[in-house]
Amino acid sequence: MANSFLSIKNLHVEVGGQKILKGLDLEMGLGEIHVIMGPNGAGKSTLANVLMGHPRYEVAAGEIIFEGSSLADLKTHHRAQQGLF
Repeated sequence: MANSFLSIKNLHVEVGGQKILKGLDLEMGLGEIHVIMGPNGAGKSTLANVLMGHPRYEVAAGEIIFEGSSLADLKTHHRAQQGLF
């Protein structure tokens, strides 16, 4: 998506060695509204924690691009300053 606000590609996340997210893809454009729905244990809270940079959640593979920049090494307070949450 050319005007992507948030781009998540092939995201794999682990907590304590347990695989939680397995290959998540998401594209959000500017001005779009998305709803994340699913049953308990589907990974909704895990996704939110990963986006915030919670240290307990390990990104095992994939990439998260927010407004054109990778979140891979961005500290939690910098994510907040950029308006991610």
